[in-house]
Amino acid sequence: MREVAISAVGTDRPGIVAAMTEALFAVGGNLADCRAALLCGSFAMVVSASVPDDVDDAALHAALDPVAERLGLGLWLGAAGPTADGPTYGRVVISVYGVDHPGIVRAVTQTLADLSLNVVDLSSRLVGTPPLYLLAVEAELPEGLTIAALDAALAAVAAAHDLNVSVSATDDEVM
Repeated sequence: MREVAISAVGTDRPGIVAAMTEALFAVGGNLADCRAALLCGSFAMVVSASVPDDVDDAALHAALDPVAERLGLGLWLGAAGPTADGPTYGRVVISVYGVDHPGIVRAVTQTLADLSLNVVDLSSRLVGTPPLYLLAVEAELPEGLTIAALDAALAAVAAAHDLNVSVSATDDEVM
């Protein structure tokens, strides 16, 4: 078996996940990880899957391209990246909310990058009137970084952008 990554983006409609996973199943594929979301009327899906070694990229395209074309989706596929071999030092969940304005995600993620945290999941949305921006990030702590030090760094971002930020440890790998 070999690992592949697949992304599909297009106008939302019922049945996209069913059709894409049926085509993958038909060539012997098995989903490992999948994220799918509706973003302002557009559907986006990213999949990591294993396929039999004899299913090369041409065969995978032959199975998925007609489905993507029928559904009006842009499709990309390639080899899945390697999983991290190094040790992890714990995960944290970072919750951010505040009145919407440009630069929130940039400021938070730049702080995380500066501290060498690896973002493993990120989602955001606008809610209410006036719009309140909600951001949730799950990240892996690098060796030697404490939650207290991360909290202090994000407190500076919170103050600069008038945000509420909280950091909590998570040992739970379940969604």
